[in-house]
Amino acid sequence: MTDAPDPFTPTGGDQAPLPDAAAFRSARHTLIELLEALPETRLSTATPRHGWTLRHELAWLAAADLELTTRIQLATAPPADEPHWRRLRGEAMHLAQEMRLHALRDHLTETGDQAAATLEAHPDSPDATAVRTALTDHTRATASATAVIEKVLGR
Repeated sequence: MTDAPDPFTPTGGDQAPLPDAAAFRSARHTLIELLEALPETRLSTATPRHGWTLRHELAWLAAADLELTTRIQLATAPPADEPHWRRLRGEAMHLAQEMRLHALRDHLTETGDQAAATLEAHPDSPDATAVRTALTDHTRATASATAVIEKVLGR
């Protein structure tokens, strides 16, 4: 594989432009359209992240949806105990990794819609550092998964 930057390494709150809810939805729509053309057998394709397949990246994206939604809710609500982030991501990834492509595509559509709706409901939430970091990392993970699928499909 290549020495491409790891799309899953936390960025520490880059100051790069962040997508608004419309851009978030557009990126997810593009990903879902690509998944519709992807054969089930190609979910095992290796990705630039050592030891990971496309299925792993998509499961990570489902977990990133949940994390982003949760971080926005925490940033815009009265103080509460923070969830155990590693467990939250792990449980979400485990659920998504067990799915067949059709179910995974539907799941990513649903979790992406939830994350986008939460972002729409709280447009100032990216001002919170934890939300900014989660959104930046999510954007990178979406771009990475999209690039792998495009490569697999020869686009």
